[in-house]
Amino acid sequence: MSAYPSEPRRRRRPARPAGRLPGAVAARRLPRRLLAAVAVLLGLSGLAVPAAAATRGSIADEYVALGDSFAAGPLIFPQENFVPCFRSAVNYPHLVAKALGAKIFRDVTCSGATTAHILTTRQAGLPIQLDAVSARTSLVTLTIGANDIGLAGLGLSCFNALPEPAGVSCKDTQTAGGADRGAQKVDSAAPLIAAALDAIHAKAPRARILVTSYTDYIQPDGCYPIQPVWARDASYIQGLVDRLARVTERVAGSHHAEFVDLITPAEGHDGCQLTQNWANVVVPGTTLGLVPLHPTALGERNFARLVVAGLAGARS
Repeated sequence: MSAYPSEPRRRRRPARPAGRLPGAVAARRLPRRLLAAVAVLLGLSGLAVPAAAATRGSIADEYVALGDSFAAGPLIFPQENFVPCFRSAVNYPHLVAKALGAKIFRDVTCSGATTAHILTTRQAGLPIQLDAVSARTSLVTLTIGANDIGLAGLGLSCFNALPEPAGVSCKDTQTAGGADRGAQKVDSAAPLIAAALDAIHAKAPRARILVTSYTDYIQPDGCYPIQPVWARDASYIQGLVDRLARVTERVAGSHHAEFVDLITPAEGHDGCQLTQNWANVVVPGTTLGLVPLHPTALGERNFARLVVAGLAGARS
């Protein structure tokens, strides 16, 4: 029995929207409820495109959201949960559930989560996230990997209040001696994400699983001094986020999951665009987000739109 209660740019980007599962599943037609959700979120009507669907029943029968703070939405108000998870009531999973009209919805995303917290290790005394998934689950969304490799901490090391040379370059630190330790850390996430996807499939064999990238945090060469990141460090840290997206996309493709790119559509909405940013760098904008290197309310709304579009196989 589940431990959770039931609740009714540019360059090197992953180019594809969410992929389709092979075989007979891909031949299914979208449930009308999903079509309606796409129409609401994309402002379209009469959309009828084939996409993968749960092999029995509706995609909206039982939706479970797993992942870390990117999905949880810390300090995006209203908050459903403060300590320990800092989970927003308007994060992308909640908005997807609303758009789909999910009959059962469980959001167990939690700030600071790693793949271990999905699979084996309690986080702050909570059940592992996988406990929220059941054999009846029809849809799972997952955003994970950054905390496994310390990506947020590496990003914070790129902040420099003063211009060069008064500070330390995170790129120089990570690539000293000729090896790119940041890239090596990103690549090490592949088997961890794969293990999470395999475990989800084992518990919910009929579910569609959508795994997302992170997003476009900062434009090429940054925007110093609007955001306190030197040019080469801005390109380096976003390059690692992009690399993690490519790793995630490859793993999804080989583990029967669908990948949703949240980077390419976010170009022009990075943390340098203070009135339209989907994520923060350090200095917050006006789009209702407070936490550095995390989404804003505007970002979560757009990520929900993109996830629903991915479910429909629709480009946006």
